[in-house]
Amino acid sequence: MKASYLKKTNQEEATRFIKKPNHILTARFALSTLEKNIIYTVLDQLQKVMSKDLNQNYKEQEVIVELKLLDKHRNYHRIKNAVKSLGSKQVEFEMNIPNGNRADKILDSATLLVSGLTYERNSEYISFWVPSSACRFFCYIGGGYTSFQKTIAISLTTNPAKCMYELCCRWIDKGGFECTVEEFRLLMNTGEKYKQISHLRTRFLEDPKQELKKRADVFFSFKLHKRGSSYYSITFKFHRNTEVKDEYRGIDSKQYIFVYNFLNRFYSNQMDTKALDYSESIAQSGKIDKAYSRFLRLDDDYTSGKKTKADIKNLLNKLILKEVGVKGVPNSKSH
Repeated sequence: MKASYLKKTNQEEATRFIKKPNHILTARFALSTLEKNIIYTVLDQLQKVMSKDLNQNYKEQEVIVELKLLDKHRNYHRIKNAVKSLGSKQVEFEMNIPNGNRADKILDSATLLVSGLTYERNSEYISFWVPSSACRFFCYIGGGYTSFQKTIAISLTTNPAKCMYELCCRWIDKGGFECTVEEFRLLMNTGEKYKQISHLRTRFLEDPKQELKKRADVFFSFKLHKRGSSYYSITFKFHRNTEVKDEYRGIDSKQYIFVYNFLNRFYSNQMDTKALDYSESIAQSGKIDKAYSRFLRLDDDYTSGKKTKADIKNLLNKLILKEVGVKGVPNSKSH
């Protein structure tokens, strides 16, 4: 990887907010959770070349990212397959073109979103390219865009939660909106799945609502409406989350993501929410920078084989988590 890029990455504070062109939200392509996080990474690194000029000429853009920011296990093959999957997707989307007091729409498509995967053996970074033809898809913001917190978006655990978070951020200033059930299915890219309203409600409404209420700065409430004997439309109301402190204010989101992913290796989110709870406690205590430095050293010790997973978890439980502001950590040896 380019040494100058890595030096710049280590020195610069990560972007706190991502601008996402609104036409991406309505584009018709299904994504895995990892693919969604790759899209967030692309958008993050293309912020400076975004433009309101539809005729802007873009150059091919290189995206370099740490493996651990995309996958907690640094699974190169999993990331490679996700990048290849994105590279094979054909995307159709509509863009709004401002025209005086109205907006025209044009239909466009991008047949290759990412390409040119490069990985050096034992490297912590992966590199891929966004073709110039796809840059308009990612970078044209003349038809409007939605701004949201990168750290929150990446940390959400399911695609429905990520999609609903983006929807909340887009319409929060309007208070809410209404759509038909079928329009909602299109927004969520459900395809032929979740035909039963009970399944749709659980997977795409109730579960995301609870996750956002617990983890995000905005959340939503909703009401399903019937026409005859069938559910026809959904009314959404969007709310600022006053029950959750803004733990991301003043926080370097790159450091926060690393801290969360590091803890998630020792306190898996498949078992409980300790990794997230501990990360939030650290952020709220103002010690994210200290935790980041300590965890980097521990990560090096683990990668080099100087310390085992049990050794590190024992250190975390007995000493380090308390030093960085986490309270109520079980003081017991890991087995």
